[in-house]
Amino acid sequence: MMSRNRALRRRAIVAVLLLLSLAMLTIFFREQASGAVHRSQETGLRVIAPLQRGSNRAAKPFRDAWHWTGGLFHARSENKRLNTEVDVLRLAVARDAALELENKQLRAALKLTRSPVYPDGVALTPARVIARSTNVWYSTVTIDVGRSSGVKMYDAVVNGEGLVGRVTAVTSDVSQVTLITDQQSYVDAKVVPSGAQGLVAGSVIGDTDLQYVDKSEAVKVGDTVVTSGLRDSIFVQGIPIGVVESVARQDVELYQKVTIRPLVDFHKLDLVLVVQQ
Repeated sequence: MMSRNRALRRRAIVAVLLLLSLAMLTIFFREQASGAVHRSQETGLRVIAPLQRGSNRAAKPFRDAWHWTGGLFHARSENKRLNTEVDVLRLAVARDAALELENKQLRAALKLTRSPVYPDGVALTPARVIARSTNVWYSTVTIDVGRSSGVKMYDAVVNGEGLVGRVTAVTSDVSQVTLITDQQSYVDAKVVPSGAQGLVAGSVIGDTDLQYVDKSEAVKVGDTVVTSGLRDSIFVQGIPIGVVESVARQDVELYQKVTIRPLVDFHKLDLVLVVQQ
């Protein structure tokens, strides 16, 4: 019974407040701007305004700090997203560059297979460099073909630029290639167009010279050096080796000192062809 009376009182209070609110709104909208209700509203605003300005000033540093913190987290998130996009673009550029280089090498290799330098009966087996020598005393690479692909000891190895070296070790699946820059490498060669004969030899520091060229031979800077293809040579005739960089003659020497620059860029060596005679 008491709870019922309490509920009735609450409902009565709510009804009275609603009626008062409606009455105040009716008076507010019907009276003139100079009326008592409007004046009381203005008075309330004048009283409350300083309090609002004070609370706004007091809260401003905290609000600014909140906005700054939110902006910082947003900036970090945006920076992370942009860095991710940059990494993706960098990888795409690197992949495209690698594909372009490989396509260039493949086009050069295809052109090489049609070269008249390699007569009928000579097979060119494609291979890829999978390792390089780490010893400063030797210049060798490992390629991913071996006996199972028909590769034999001393087969010549070339690419689209020229002579790379010769096979000096073979397993069933891989082979070791000694480069023409190795100190133990010797290639019978000749100079074009003079026809001067000599041996292209490597060195410990990777330089290549054309040795045993008679002083009477006309050799000039810029001449091309190719394999001579002598009888029983492991190299067919006419494979480009390099370009003459310097020529020196001394009266006390029997031979000229001829330095050549290999045509092959050994730092970028990747796709090669094994010449199988």
